[in-house]
This record gives sequence, C-alpha cells and structure tokens, in this order.
Amino acid sequence: MDEQFNYPHEVHIHGGVHIHYYKESPTHEHQKVHVQKKENQVHVHRDEHVSNSTKNTRGIDKRLKDSYKEIMLKSMSIKEGLYFITWTYAKKVWGRHYDEVEKDIGQIRKRIIHLFYQNFKDWKDNRPTKDFPRMWFVIEPHADGQYHIHLIMEPVDPDLLARGFHNQRFQLIWNRIVRQKICKRDTKDQQVITSKMLEKHPEYNYHHHYQKTFSQLNRYDHWLIARFICEYITHNNKRNGEHWGLNRLTNSPNNINSKVMEREEEVINKIDYLNKDKNFKKHHLKHQAPSHLCFKYSDLSNNDNEP
Repeated sequence: MDEQFNYPHEVHIHGGVHIHYYKESPTHEHQKVHVQKKENQVHVHRDEHVSNSTKNTRGIDKRLKDSYKEIMLKSMSIKEGLYFITWTYAKKVWGRHYDEVEKDIGQIRKRIIHLFYQNFKDWKDNRPTKDFPRMWFVIEPHADGQYHIHLIMEPVDPDLLARGFHNQRFQLIWNRIVRQKICKRDTKDQQVITSKMLEKHPEYNYHHHYQKTFSQLNRYDHWLIARFICEYITHNNKRNGEHWGLNRLTNSPNNINSKVMEREEEVINKIDYLNKDKNFKKHHLKHQAPSHLCFKYSDLSNNDNEP
C-alpha cells in the first residue's frame, strides 16, 4: 500500500520556489489549490472541495498533478489567444542536461522582454509592466533523452506591438525576420496552417487561416507575432552581426513550432498534455519533485498588481 500523509509536505523546486501540498487518503475529497507568490516563493493551498472524479490513478500522484495544472491555470489572467511555441536543439549533444536547458530558458525570457524593453534589468523575476505578457515554460525530454522547450505566452497587446514599431531596433529585427525571412519563403514553407498541423488536427481545415501564408497576414495578427517570436529566438547570423537569438536552438517552418490557442478548451487541454502522468509517478516523487514546469522563469503569480 502506498504511504499516506495527512500533514503538509513541502516539495522543493528550482529557483527558491516551494510547493506546499497535502497527501491525503484516497477516500478523502480532494481540494482546489490557490497560488500565492511572495518573495519568489509559490505556496499551494487547498481550501475548496471538488468532486472525487480526481481520484489517484494507480502509481500516479493525481493530486499533485492537478495542483500543477491549477498553478498554471490560476496564474493566467486570460485563457484564450495564448501562443504555444516549441524549440528544439540544433545538435544532439546539446540540451541533455536540465541545468543547461533551464539556463537557455532564462535567455529566452530575457530576449523576449528585451525585445520590447531593452533596458529592463529585473527580467529574471519580474515583468517590466503589469500588462506585459506572462510566460510559462515547460521542459520535456525526447525519447533519446534530449530535452526540448515549450512556451505558453499571453498574446502581445496591440499597444505593446505599436510601441515596438516606433523603436528603431525593434523595426530592424521585425523587418529582418518577418519581411526578409518568413515572408520570402516559398509558399509551401510559409503556410500558417501546415500539413503536419492538418494531419494532427483535421479541424484546421476549417480555420480562417487555412491555405493562407504569413505574408498575407496583418502585422497585428497573433499567428504572425507568435511565428516572429519563435524565429527571433533562433535567429543568430554572425556574419551580419545579428546575435539576437540562441544558435543552439532551432525550428522548422514545416513543423508545429508556433501557433495560437484560440479557445479556452484548447489551453486547458494543452496544460493537461504538458503535465504528463510520467512526471507524477509516485516512485519517482520519493526522490525528486517534478521538474517539467520551469518555476524559475515562469510567471506564476496571478496578482495583476505585481509586474
């Protein structure tokens, strides 16, 4: 029989973040979690009852899995129109150590913030303004042990994008990546809805961007902005002095590297997908807390008064 607890148990996560949760008897009702961020700590409290439909799956700490999902959902001020972006590593020898990947995530966060606020120094722990898009990072291993990086990001507000277009550096980066790179590709390589997306999600045959190319989109279209951010992070042209992105990371126009999750249901399903059962196996949790959610660089506070 699995060991059971009815007292608070603290799990230490990366970056000085702690999760407090309760392991209870499977016969007890489970409780919702509330996230409170203070001095770079995240505390998970349960004080509302939910149904017994969240019972533990055999060998999986379902309560802890639900807590992680709730942490992400509670910290989201909106649940529609979020960007989902994925980066892989360009060489098989890269991205094989967690600390290495976490460091790269820090650089991704820094570069996205500095794209709009170049001189903002507190990028590790804060956003430059309370309405700057929140970001959530997930680290996931391939079957061969190499990691890849997922980003869920709130949409860029039109006012923030307009602010960028009035900045000479932002204009240079946008023109180089969007006009000279993305929109100069052959039609088949700049499809908004790719063939691989259609294979996996046939409903995209009815999407309003079906058979459209990025060059046909308005510059305020979120599908174009998500693709821009995706390629900005991998753009590193030494010959032209364009050291904007990380040359260790890569993507392909034909893969599902960037998209917009337009419905709340899609966001919830994606969060469920990212919190896979394998991350919550009880025999693993005896030795190590789940590390797929990058607490160190994710915006897990739901307090709009805190940047």
